[in-house]
Order: sequence, then structure tokens, then C-alpha cells
Amino acid sequence: MGVRETRDFGRYLGLPSVLGRNKSATFRYIEEKVRERLLSKAGKEVMLKSVAQALPIFTMSVFFIPARMCDKIEMLFNRYWWGGGNSNSRGVHWMSWNRLSVPKCQVGLGFRRLHEFNIALLAKQGWRLLTTPHLLVSQLLKAKYFPKCSFTDVVLGNNPSYMWRSILAGQSVMKEGLARWIGDGRDTKIWGWSWLADHANPALTTAPVDLLRDATVNGLMDVEGQWDEGVL
Repeated sequence: MGVRETRDFGRYLGLPSVLGRNKSATFRYIEEKVRERLLSKAGKEVMLKSVAQALPIFTMSVFFIPARMCDKIEMLFNRYWWGGGNSNSRGVHWMSWNRLSVPKCQVGLGFRRLHEFNIALLAKQGWRLLTTPHLLVSQLLKAKYFPKCSFTDVVLGNNPSYMWRSILAGQSVMKEGLARWIGDGRDTKIWGWSWLADHANPALTTAPVDLLRDATVNGLMDVEGQWDEGVL
């Protein structure tokens, strides 16, 4: 019918409109943008932290970037740091990027590790789904992917979108630092959830009772909302 085929579907709001199977090729524009911004200027540390490392934040807060792509971008950062002021000059790399990424309080320079930073941003999206269920995006994702459970219990499922895969990539990190306010205890399970006032062991370590495996914390309280020491 004379319709021409295109390989570039462009971007919407700065994000790729279509995600193909080759995610490295899809997100290559991040690498190209970093190459353009790493110019020869004074203050390499400020340049890297304030400009270069800030470029992929918007994309990383929505999509999971392949680890290989993160490594290539960090290679550009490292080459720029040790080179002659541009991303093409290699120079002598006296220290690896892993060492440079150590916090300054631990005798590093505090540069970001892009892969870990990507996971942290995606964990923040999961936190928003968990704490703001009234938002339209939260309601849509819950209706489609986890209508009968909480975000903390959802699994990947069959044929999810890449955006949902990306959000779930940060789920485990979010759960590591997750704790619950008890309130009336009706929405918090006794076993498997972090609800104790103990930073080291916020979840029960005792074996669950089979008949009470799905019991909630309100069963440990009396009618006045105080802890029932007899039940405990």
C-alpha cells in the first residue's frame, strides 16, 4: 500500500516509544548523550556528578537499563576522569571505577554506580505504588498485575510489560528496608513481614504455626489495642 517502514519510532517525553528485544540498542542514546556532554572543562568531579551522571536519571527511574550498558557508560566516566579532559583519551587508570565509587567517608570519591543507582530509583517507584494506592497509575498497575495481593507479594507473572519488569527489579531492594507501622494490626501478617521494632531483625525468626500462618498482628492484641501477653 506504499507505507514506508521505519526503524526509529522516536521518543515520547524523552523515553523510547517502542522497546525492542535488544535493550542495549534501545538505550544507546544515553551513551551517546553522555559522550556529547563530557567536554574538556575544569572541575571533572563536578562535571561528572552534576551533569554526566544526572543525564540518565529520568530513563533509569522508569526502565531497567542493562548492566552492560551501565558498564559502558561508567567506562566513559572513568576514561574522562583519568584522560586528558575528554571521553576518548584513555590516560593511565590508576584506580578502578569501583574504587572511585566508594563514598568519600571511606576514602573514595563518591561517584555513583549506575546499575545500583538504577535499582534504587526503580525501588522508589515500587515504594510509591505501596504508599500511594490512590494514584491512577497505582490503581491501573494493581488491577492488571496484582489485584489480589500487595506489591510486596507480587511475582513477575506471564508476559509482563518491560516497565513492569523494571519496577519489579527494585522490589527486593525495597523489601530489605521496608518496615510497617502496626496501627490496628489488621493489615500486617505475623510471619514473613517486617513489623518488629528491631533494626537487626524486623521480622519474626520463630517458625510459624501452620494454623496461624496467615494470621494478622491484631490477633496478638486485646480489645483495647494493647499487646495480649497471654497470647504472646
